Amino acid sequence: MAEVSGVQIPDGEFTAVVYRLIRDARYAEAVQLLGGGLQRSPRSRAGLSLLAYCYYRLQEFALAAEYYEQLSQLHPDVEQYRLYQLMNMDAKPTEGFEKLQFLLQQNPFPPETFGNLLLLYCKYEYFDLAADVLAENAHLTYKFLTSYLYDFLDAMITCQTAPEEAFVKLDGLAGMLTEQLRRLTKQVQEARHDRDEEAVKKTVNEYDDILEKYIPVLMAQAKIYWNLENYPMVEKIFRKSVEFCNDHDVWKLNVAHVLFMQENKYKEAIGFYEPIVKKHYDDILNVSAIVLAN
Repeated sequence: MAEVSGVQIPDGEFTAVVYRLIRDARYAEAVQLLGGGLQRSPRSRAGLSLLAYCYYRLQEFALAAEYYEQLSQLHPDVEQYRLYQLMNMDAKPTEGFEKLQFLLQQNPFPPETFGNLLLLYCKYEYFDLAADVLAENAHLTYKFLTSYLYDFLDAMITCQTAPEEAFVKLDGLAGMLTEQLRRLTKQVQEARHDRDEEAVKKTVNEYDDILEKYIPVLMAQAKIYWNLENYPMVEKIFRKSVEFCNDHDVWKLNVAHVLFMQENKYKEAIGFYEPIVKKHYDDILNVSAIVLAN
């Protein structure tokens, strides 16, 4: 039985109490509970992730980085843990950027460094710096950036000064990816008709790769209207993409959020939240706090 603020917490209520504390921004108390849980399960991915998040919210960035380092060692295939580790070494993600910039100056540097640095700048909304890096390293652009990544970054930077123009650029990119998804869908159907399992597997993998490119473009489009609090338009953007994204967790989560924000669509929102919760029912700590709160 765990304890927080002198109150005993029955084991069966541990998860619910942790999420209530995080929802209420009582991060120090959540840390107290999670720390005890981690002593029993020191390799718990959910426990480590939540502790890192709580320390980040408490501005204990060195401690947050330590837990993200453990996560990156336990799950080396999850790149976000390595990035979070870099980002949490200081109150600002300065050191992480410096490391990527240092790598960029090496000869040769890892091929993914250039794109990662630009994406990181955009993630933290340092769009002026991203534009400077693109301008200063124009000779690297076509060597280390795919046309997709270049167009996406260009749209994200444009969004800061001309959101309508950025939306048009993103719409063009989304249209191109949509055509590819439809073409691959047809190829999968033909391969299944011909009972060519190897072709099915290959084409499905290609489809998944294109879908993972399409989702960020879609989210960037939606964010333009989300920032304007034009939730019906955000919903419209998501509805247009249901053909490809209805099984994608990121899509379902964001559709749920925009339905929830419209207040008169709580029942519809629950319909999208519920499958996410059920999917992780045996490991509920992997569900974000905002989903459970909503």
